[in-house]
Amino acid sequence: MKNLQIVIILTSMLSTGCVGNNKNIHNETKNKPIIFVAEGLNNDGSLVKNYKRGLDYAIDYFGNYGPYYVYLMGPSNKQNILDIYLSRAKTRATPIPSSSRRKQIEEFLKRPNVTSEIEAVLEGKEEGGLTWSESPVRVYEDVTTNATERENNPIENTWGALHEYHHVFQIAHCDSYEKRTSDKNLNSWMTEGGATYSSAKFMENLNLVDFRKYMLELLKNGGNISQIGINDFLLSGKEWNLDNETYWEKDYFPQVYYMLGAWATAYLIHVEGAKEITVLKNWYFDVPRIGKSAAFEKHMGLSLNKFYCKFDSFIRQPTEDLMNIFKDKKQKLD
Repeated sequence: MKNLQIVIILTSMLSTGCVGNNKNIHNETKNKPIIFVAEGLNNDGSLVKNYKRGLDYAIDYFGNYGPYYVYLMGPSNKQNILDIYLSRAKTRATPIPSSSRRKQIEEFLKRPNVTSEIEAVLEGKEEGGLTWSESPVRVYEDVTTNATERENNPIENTWGALHEYHHVFQIAHCDSYEKRTSDKNLNSWMTEGGATYSSAKFMENLNLVDFRKYMLELLKNGGNISQIGINDFLLSGKEWNLDNETYWEKDYFPQVYYMLGAWATAYLIHVEGAKEITVLKNWYFDVPRIGKSAAFEKHMGLSLNKFYCKFDSFIRQPTEDLMNIFKDKKQKLD
């Protein structure tokens, strides 16, 4: 019952209105992340401990953006899950005259995607990911419908926390409601590729994975993202462009947005010579002010179009030549 008590305490705190109107979403917040855990999970404290290992590192690097709510759920008694979703609905309620707080809460809980998600939790299905609410109150949520796997795999638990929080930072510095092709929003390769690169690099900084080995795995076998690596994908002859946003509807979006995106991020740092903190963090600050194209060229030293051409030629080189960009480490490629 320990986890249920945690949820009750958090529900009481949230219902008092601790979430303010964050008109300027580009600024950091004083609100600390809050983690909801379903009953039956985290009995030894390891689930939250290993999640926070990644979350704390990411916040220290990117800054504290939010409010940020983490939902680690799984098959539990139905009332416990409904209580968590009620608390979630309360955090999303906004102070607008056209709709009462009570009505907003009721409408959220009746949304088809929300009722479907609750069913997934109760049935033990693995779904979820990062989501966020609309203005005037922006909240970010990392939702895991079945956190049993996270609890059983401390490495992936920490890794996932790092990846999702990079998205929080990215979304805070763009207009996420515009099309991804808009100059006000970010392309999928920028968000997913950037977070894939950063989370792997940070995992190495935490002495949990070998970053260079991971980048090699993305080329050869897809790593922890896909069963098809970049090399086999390129040999398949499928046409692709990093800035094409239609691949979410196809089966090779992991190869383009996540894996090639991660290597595109590596290219900017290890070939073009941009500082790691510039590529992972600093250039985003200018996106809301001057747009992604101008911000990219200002910080990376080349236009997006020129970058796309150069990267396309670069990534088609033999694996050994690609791995040579990581000159600071010596390791056999087999």
